[in-house]
Amino acid sequence: MENITHQAKIINIKGHTITLKLMPNDACHSCAANNFCNLSKHGRERVINIDDANSANFQIGEEVDVCISLRNGIKAVVYAYIIPLLLLLGAVIICKTIGLNDFKSGISGIIVLLPYYFVLFLMKNKFNSGLTFKITGHTTDE
Repeated sequence: MENITHQAKIINIKGHTITLKLMPNDACHSCAANNFCNLSKHGRERVINIDDANSANFQIGEEVDVCISLRNGIKAVVYAYIIPLLLLLGAVIICKTIGLNDFKSGISGIIVLLPYYFVLFLMKNKFNSGLTFKITGHTTDE
């Protein structure tokens, strides 16, 4: 199965938890998911935590490769972008169909997203356990 891989720098190690700073790279522009990825669009760095039983093998400042399976990456895009878009558009279309004006239809679309994001917030531990990042390789900067 194909993976989505990023280079990252270790910024902290505490117990078995490794804190990484993901950095955009040149390959981001040719990636199939770059339209949805905040790393490629804005050139921003993103910080993530990974639980790794082998955390003692790594050092702060070390550059590593981090990957997530393509399936999990697509799953994240669906929950973060596709479902909210469909809910928003569905609510606006229904409101316009029943005769509400543009303002009320737009507000209704936004209101529909509130319970969706609240449920996502309540289920964040389930999502975090399903979307696992793995450290696949590392090189030490000397």
